[in-house]
Amino acid sequence: MAKGPGVAETFKRLWPYLSRYRGRAVAVVLLGAIAAVGSKANLALLKPLVNLLFPGESVGPAGDLSGLDKFDAWLSEVLQGVSVFGTNQTVSTVLVISATLLLSALLFASIQFFFLRLSRMLGVWMVTDLRQDLAAHVLDLDLSYHSKRRLGDLMSRLTSDVGTSLRVMLLVVEELVQEPFNVLGGFFMAYLAAPKATLGMLIFLPILALPVIKLGPKVRRRSAKSQARLGDATQTMMQMFSGIREVKVFGMEQREVDEYRKTNQNFVKQTDKMVKTQAMSLAMTNFFSFGGIGLVVGAIALLNQFTPLFKDAGSMMAFFAAVAVMFNSVKRLTKAASIVYTSMGATQRVFEVFDLQPEIGDGPNPRNFSGLQSGIEFRDLNFSYANGKTANNSENELAIKDLNLSVAKGQTVALVGASGAGKSTLLDLVARFFDPQAGVIEVDGIDLRELKLADWLKNIAVVSQRPFLFQTSLRENVRYGRPEASDAEIEAACRAAFLDDFIDALPQGLDTEIGEAGSRLSGGQAQRVTIARAILKNADVLLLDEATSSLDSESERRVQKALEALMEGRTTIVIAHRLSTVLSADRIYVLDEGRLVEAGTHEELLAEQGAYAKLWAIQTND
Repeated sequence: MAKGPGVAETFKRLWPYLSRYRGRAVAVVLLGAIAAVGSKANLALLKPLVNLLFPGESVGPAGDLSGLDKFDAWLSEVLQGVSVFGTNQTVSTVLVISATLLLSALLFASIQFFFLRLSRMLGVWMVTDLRQDLAAHVLDLDLSYHSKRRLGDLMSRLTSDVGTSLRVMLLVVEELVQEPFNVLGGFFMAYLAAPKATLGMLIFLPILALPVIKLGPKVRRRSAKSQARLGDATQTMMQMFSGIREVKVFGMEQREVDEYRKTNQNFVKQTDKMVKTQAMSLAMTNFFSFGGIGLVVGAIALLNQFTPLFKDAGSMMAFFAAVAVMFNSVKRLTKAASIVYTSMGATQRVFEVFDLQPEIGDGPNPRNFSGLQSGIEFRDLNFSYANGKTANNSENELAIKDLNLSVAKGQTVALVGASGAGKSTLLDLVARFFDPQAGVIEVDGIDLRELKLADWLKNIAVVSQRPFLFQTSLRENVRYGRPEASDAEIEAACRAAFLDDFIDALPQGLDTEIGEAGSRLSGGQAQRVTIARAILKNADVLLLDEATSSLDSESERRVQKALEALMEGRTTIVIAHRLSTVLSADRIYVLDEGRLVEAGTHEELLAEQGAYAKLWAIQTND
């Protein structure tokens, strides 16, 4: 696997999602800083409390006053003469300091609550935007991508990888915002308690970051491989369940379970490598953390034998409490960095999809298109799926070869030929799902690539041999053809598609839910729903891709009747294996291995006794 982006590059890619919530992000930083630094300020109150427990335990030079010594002197002056519930000075001092500690803890705990709530929701908002943008980007990619992508891997990136990326965002806006303030707050309090000891201790802190610096990139790479194996497992699972009928018919349940187990084991194996590296990093951090504290205490104890570092027991207690906070925060930072590296593999896979760009789109100066005026012309057309970017395709790679034909406005032309002849490919080129490598498709004398793609798509309708319906009501499935259509227009389209009798028999009529992919409808009913959708769109150009090939005779008769209503007054290109469905076509084009071999009406082609006549004889047993 190629070397992935570093931490800085990953955060740069995520920054636009944070900048959308700039005001809330600033609030998160401020709340995190106040909660972190404020809670460490309470350490200053430990010194007078400890000194009350160990009175007269001064060990440093009398004139050597630290910052906490000055604070202690000021506090003693403020509390001088204060009496709580009639108690003596010492008891009153303890009660006031304890109450102050409680109130301060309550205040900063409340601030921490709002910090955590806002920071975590900020992460959720960001990852929701990321998932939304990724889905929109994938939809914008053309069919050259979708024909090659694996749905399971794509779904894994949209769900698991984006979810894992949430961990990066949460750590960025939570741990990596607040913990540096915790370190600074702890350092400041330690310095106030014992400046010399604090400066000497600094040499140990960078050691805690060494494991993450050394092992972090390896964790990232192995995380990316682990997520890729998870995508494989998701792909296997989706394929297994989407083909459940075939699995059942052939009794292949055990085989599918074994295949799924194999891909899961690959995921487990790769994840184990990532976890091993991550565990090593965290274990080394713990070793340096606890060992570092021991070394710090030992070094300070040794140095204290020669030059006293603490004026009293309270200063020493405040110092070590601040040091403990610092080491704990640095450890949390290194742990967070390790998790960031783990999540970066998933984030890398997400942005790999973002980096893909559509190959089909508008040119620099696209021309508006409002409707077909004269016709469509195919000139010297060559196309290959093997290489969509150059014209250097070998002869056997070409799906369309030197093709020339024309379709006049209002004409119905039929494309016939054996499977693999290039019929569906030609329709895909008309719909501009792909662009030819050589030659041109002209619409009213203009290169199709010069028209605004959105304008062109508004003026074509497609009915394919495998109708796709959404898991919603019949009404919404038909409305998909023109979202702004009224209910009356939808009902009229359904009547034109001869769906009214079927709909009237349903308990909820057009509002009936049709199940996943229209599972509650027969093939003929589903096909007529897609025809009603095309009628509602009211496009100039109609593309019919073997719309009746998989239907029984009765369903075919009804669908054919609906198609005739749809084709009326429209420019139509129709593909049909059953030649009986295209007898009335104005022009029939016969394709063979991507080439146009014959053209004419049904009678003319029969008279030629060529490829079309042979196909007709086979289908009619004549």
